[in-house]
Amino acid sequence: MTKFAPLTLGCALAATTLLSLGCGTETSARIDPALPSLNSREVATAMAGNYSNEEQSKIDRQFESLVLHMRPIWIDRIDGLWLYVEQSKSSDQDKPYRQRVYQVVDGNDAESVESRLFDFADNPQQYAGEWKKDRPLNSLTRGLLVPRSGCTVTFRRDAVGAWIGSTTASECTTTYHGAAYTMSDVTLTLRSLNSWDRGYDNSGVQVWGSTTGPYRFVKSQK
Repeated sequence: MTKFAPLTLGCALAATTLLSLGCGTETSARIDPALPSLNSREVATAMAGNYSNEEQSKIDRQFESLVLHMRPIWIDRIDGLWLYVEQSKSSDQDKPYRQRVYQVVDGNDAESVESRLFDFADNPQQYAGEWKKDRPLNSLTRGLLVPRSGCTVTFRRDAVGAWIGSTTASECTTTYHGAAYTMSDVTLTLRSLNSWDRGYDNSGVQVWGSTTGPYRFVKSQK
């Protein structure tokens, strides 16, 4: 299984985890030899893994049982840490309804980390199940991804060591289910990921997504 390069961490997220530099068939120029920073590596390490919210779905039926896979990709790149993200219903895991690529990079200040969102330019279903491979998306080039402007999640570490992230209000535009824009809030630790995605119309009225709180995913320890 593809993993990040080993790194010793000194904060609350430090644990016996592995990190990777983020391309299959591409190269790119190094802008700053210090990148990615320790903070970016911590966030990417915490993201990587296989998740389920099964326990939450049993307690609160408004939350459907889902599985989420986040795998390091493009281990030769030096322009950030890259992950393939695949999400599906637990009852239909071969047909993911969400497939994306994240690029984790340093933020605009020393304390922030950005997770940039990319969609597939064409037919994402052809990549379903790539997370199972040793080198996921190794034949995919950067040019086959479409950046989602305004949908970057900016993370900052809180007092207890978790990474708290969100999109910027009303900047992540969409047409999904009648929404004009989406908002995302994420809380990330080494063992869990809480994700709250909501869609709003042009009047600021929520039209989809949970109204009570986030999906609470727990990372598999297998």
